[in-house]
Amino acid sequence: GSVSLKNVTNDRGCFTVVGPNARDVLQPLTEIDLSNEKFPWFGVKTGGVALASDVRLLRVNYEGELGWELYHPMAYQRQLLDAILKEGEKHGMRLVGLHALESLRLEKSYRAMYRDMNPELNALESGLERFIRLDKGDFVGRDAVLKYKDRNNQRRSVTLKIETDGASTLASEGLYIDGELVGRITSGGYAYALGHDVALALLPERFCKPGTKLDVAILGEWKTAEVIADSPYDPTSARARM
Repeated sequence: GSVSLKNVTNDRGCFTVVGPNARDVLQPLTEIDLSNEKFPWFGVKTGGVALASDVRLLRVNYEGELGWELYHPMAYQRQLLDAILKEGEKHGMRLVGLHALESLRLEKSYRAMYRDMNPELNALESGLERFIRLDKGDFVGRDAVLKYKDRNNQRRSVTLKIETDGASTLASEGLYIDGELVGRITSGGYAYALGHDVALALLPERFCKPGTKLDVAILGEWKTAEVIADSPYDPTSARARM
């Protein structure tokens, strides 16, 4: 009787302000110090933004640049958006759509829920091993993770580079080696900063070494996919730490 649950899905909205000028756009709108020293990467603070109170600011984003997510009470949503857009005019800020967001997150190898991570896949298949401490003692799911690690054919999530001439992968395309189906793409698209397609895929661990070449059919034409290291754009996340 000491715990109660409340669905607050409709209580808050979220805006993300991202880019090298994100700090310059937001700082005049809030009393919170947004400097690196006072508000480091992955930091969380709550305060007022453009007369909107109880705004939760998270210095994290899905785009791989300097930026903040602003979770705000829904009643403030319209006036908060207007204030951000007005302040952003002097910095050339623009609204972006889903396809731009998709390209940015793929360049950083950020996994997407329901495509690259879902209830069908375990934490290792979803590329989440670095977030799991297997040495901290027992926890729900630990035995299943250890059992999966001991298998010789476990699948892993990898990043692929695919040269493109205008046709891009979407999702679920099969990956082949010498005509044998060995894996599948979970999501992909064109990476504008890199000049080629980037895809996330599930492959048996023996094929996950960077440099491994695979064949994939895109709109009926065979292309070569190459396993590369995660986060081909800014692998050290230096831009997010600006």
